[in-house]
Amino acid sequence: MEGGGTLSLEEEGLRLRLRAVRPDDGRGLYKAWVRGWGGSLLLGTLAPENGGLALSRTLSRSALEQAGCWPVTGGNTVLVFSFTEQKEEGEMWRPEPDPARLCMDPLLRKLLRGRTSFFSSQEGEIRLLAAPFSPHEEFPLPVLFCLAQVEERAGRLWLVWRFDRAGVPVIPVHSGNGAGHTRGAKTAHRPEGGKDHVRFDHKGAPGPV
Repeated sequence: MEGGGTLSLEEEGLRLRLRAVRPDDGRGLYKAWVRGWGGSLLLGTLAPENGGLALSRTLSRSALEQAGCWPVTGGNTVLVFSFTEQKEEGEMWRPEPDPARLCMDPLLRKLLRGRTSFFSSQEGEIRLLAAPFSPHEEFPLPVLFCLAQVEERAGRLWLVWRFDRAGVPVIPVHSGNGAGHTRGAKTAHRPEGGKDHVRFDHKGAPGPV
């Protein structure tokens, strides 16, 4: 593939299984595209796997045809989030293969188990979890909508959640001008005498600890 790595294709009846693999050079987050004579189609984000980066996706032949990608002529990988720039800024984010480990709530652990495209970092005793954000794409973790902050890092927007050492979500502090607040969300206010932490009931509704 252009940009490094290999793209394999396996036909399964009317569907095709595409697998993109590339070495993990430690530079950052990569996305993969498949190409045809008439266009290209985003496959998704490569995730850590067996010491490298990999992505598997199954698509119908008609979906590839509509995107101008059938027959497949190749593919490419693109660095979309740079770890190098973060190091220069004194920050360190890494792909998080097991985001469920950061929290203690059973519902959140269930929702996060097996998920990819998340990153984690550390701020003192606070652990951070981040996911790419776009107003045109599905929100990655709706149950934590009100506890997310939108932050710009390396030229793109990210949703960032914070957890304490016990794995409890921390209510973010929002500035008066709304900077860093999830668009369209209401600030999660702390009840009088309460703590800056929340837990979730069986329906996924947040409440103070």
